[in-house]
Amino acid sequence: MKIYYWKLFFSLCYVLVSLVAGSWFRDDKRRQNQTLNDRPIIGILATDTPSDWDAATGKTYISANYVKYLEQAGARVVPIRGGQPEEYYSRMVNWTNGALIPGGAANVATSLIGRSARLMYDAALKLNKEQDYYPLWGTCWGFQMLCYLIQGENLLQPTDSANVSWPLIFTPGKNFPFYGVQWHPEKPSFNWNPSYSINHGLDAIRVGQYMANFFVNEARKSSHRFPSLQSEATSLIDNYKRTYFSDGTFEEVYYIDPKDS
Repeated sequence: MKIYYWKLFFSLCYVLVSLVAGSWFRDDKRRQNQTLNDRPIIGILATDTPSDWDAATGKTYISANYVKYLEQAGARVVPIRGGQPEEYYSRMVNWTNGALIPGGAANVATSLIGRSARLMYDAALKLNKEQDYYPLWGTCWGFQMLCYLIQGENLLQPTDSANVSWPLIFTPGKNFPFYGVQWHPEKPSFNWNPSYSINHGLDAIRVGQYMANFFVNEARKSSHRFPSLQSEATSLIDNYKRTYFSDGTFEEVYYIDPKDS
């Protein structure tokens, strides 16, 4: 099966300038003299469950790696469910302090997570244009989805490269706190599948931790709150059971049924 990655070519430069970033390059007045929110809550979009998984487990899931990744940096996590009315996503953007679009293999145009990502992106873009700070992060497929949403077309190209570790290239953004990486900063610390060529060295761990700290600190710049402590408590991913795969992949996931309330 072919593995698809993104080619870094000149036609992508415009998209990358909007996405991959360091806020330290911005001279944005809305970020000066801010009071930070030290109880950030970040939404993780649930992605479509692969067709070869047990259908009884749920239509969507969230890898526990992403949850641990954000929690290690001082954030709490709520799942963003697929297949919901548009007002649900607008509400979640207004109640959370940022959102992470995870990796996966879903169709950017027809999947549940594709629709969720589009609605979250539209709501986040509107807020930021109104000077209401709300960061987004895309990892791997999530980065591809952000490119698709910003560019308005699918730029995916087939390559023959898979399961390798390469040097990283960073491009600063200028307009909005939207960030994307084609690689997986959470995997060095939390993915122990022996079939993957993952660097678990100290430098790789530190890079992943830096990325988590950076994005969670971006979320601290959002003052959004849930309407009550009760609604906050019942929305957290802690309410969901974590499932461990004992097949040697060491994978842990949360199954998120779109029908859950």
